[in-house]
Amino acid sequence: MKIERISETDYKLYIYSIEISQDNNTEGIKKTIKKMQKKLKLKGFYKVIACYKEFGLFLQLIKLDDSFYHNTLDLRITYDDNLDIYFKTKDYFILDKVNTIKYYDNFYYGLVDNCYDWLIEKVEFGEIIFGYDINELLDNAIVI
Repeated sequence: MKIERISETDYKLYIYSIEISQDNNTEGIKKTIKKMQKKLKLKGFYKVIACYKEFGLFLQLIKLDDSFYHNTLDLRITYDDNLDIYFKTKDYFILDKVNTIKYYDNFYYGLVDNCYDWLIEKVEFGEIIFGYDINELLDNAIVI
């Protein structure tokens, strides 16, 4: 599991090996977040952008309100399987098996699709990034 704190209240979570049922994915995501509620000190009303791929579950938690939620947690989950997942690195040759590579601000971004196994060995040379904010960044990138 990787936890990235975006701001004082917002997080990005990447959970490596987890299986979420396609029939009841919202409940599975809620249970997963509730298990981490104390660790992340979550309370309030959160919008959760969720994307489940073969290689893990990606969650972006954005706090919307906390005025009516003193010690409780309420989640509005938006499930988006079309969210792009990228691997960010300074070394172009790490991305040799990736079909789509973009370059922006001295970093290479490789679109991670179902061929994730090769990346597990090289994960220490970069970071996995995702979310709607990355799409805005990569709109200005150069496709290689």
